[in-house]
Amino acid sequence: MKCENESSRWFNQRDDSYSRFMRMDGKKTKEKSIFKNFSLGVGTNRDVWAYASSKLSLHNKMQTCITFYNQEVEKKKRDSNYVFLKDLTKISWIHPQRIGFERQVKSNSFEYNKIYSCFYRPYIRQYLYFDRFWNNRVYQMPSIFPMNTTDNLVICSSGVDNLVICINQNAKDAGQIALMTDHIADLHFNGDTQCFPRWLPGEQSKAAEDTLDFGEPSEMPSGFSQEALPHFQAAYPGKPITEDDLFYYIYGILHSEDYRTRYANNLMKELPRIPRVATYEQFMAFVEAGQELARLHVHFEDVAPYAGVKIEYTKVGQPSYRVTQMKWGKIKGKTGNAAKDKTTLIYNDWITVKNIPLEAQEYVVINKGI
Repeated sequence: MKCENESSRWFNQRDDSYSRFMRMDGKKTKEKSIFKNFSLGVGTNRDVWAYASSKLSLHNKMQTCITFYNQEVEKKKRDSNYVFLKDLTKISWIHPQRIGFERQVKSNSFEYNKIYSCFYRPYIRQYLYFDRFWNNRVYQMPSIFPMNTTDNLVICSSGVDNLVICINQNAKDAGQIALMTDHIADLHFNGDTQCFPRWLPGEQSKAAEDTLDFGEPSEMPSGFSQEALPHFQAAYPGKPITEDDLFYYIYGILHSEDYRTRYANNLMKELPRIPRVATYEQFMAFVEAGQELARLHVHFEDVAPYAGVKIEYTKVGQPSYRVTQMKWGKIKGKTGNAAKDKTTLIYNDWITVKNIPLEAQEYVVINKGI
């Protein structure tokens, strides 16, 4: 049920100053926007097939799918009344394959250059078979990551939820969560993920198809609109600001507690709008904060582990990393939540993690603590 509209904003009111800021997205509006283009994360509708932790596993799964699909198409060609076999051990039939089957269109063979490194969930790197026919929706991602070797950065916003649950509103109050990545993001990477790119290399590829190649380097198309940088430069006359500065400034602002608190209600219902802070010094402080956050979030695998944490192996032999149910250690003499020792995590029967700092409990991803 919709609980508010333009004439009934008394419920969960927004801050009207928010509307004066420049919006990040520019689709379906005549307003000026910061980014020229943006995209939802990839929606495969067959995650169990299209994602894998290793290239070999992904190859084997997708090869099975492709071979089986093409065999079914051959049967359809021989018998127009044939109905495809719903064998979930061989394939997940989604819209592109259902349509392709009815039209008797075969799939291309497996292509290794369609294996992309990606992020399935925060800090969970996977391999994706990135192909329009085998992904239900790729949206604008081919413009952002046209090849599996493309270097780019994207700010992933958790999107919005326009439906407010009136009876239990807090259940939907996840708020806006921004994470930066350097690879394709899944549709539910950090919510209904909206990806705002630093560059649009796919536009360069399209332009190259229509021009002669004289071997000269061409400029990478920016992800920013023509109005974006001048809008922020105008607030600090005579001060140097680059598009890179603006990109990291946005990231810093999206992590500002003051911004997230004041505009929490707006951010639940609209994609972010970005204010211009009062002084150039404040602007550059957010740039520096955004750069440091980007370093931590994008290159999280290079961050030094917490020195005090210990990983203990409780059995002899090659450990298993399969998880059935992780649980906290127990404090003797106590019951219920009080008995949970949150400095110790029992990963599985083989592995226990000890000396976890209690401050780690404060870290939240997608409205969920550890």
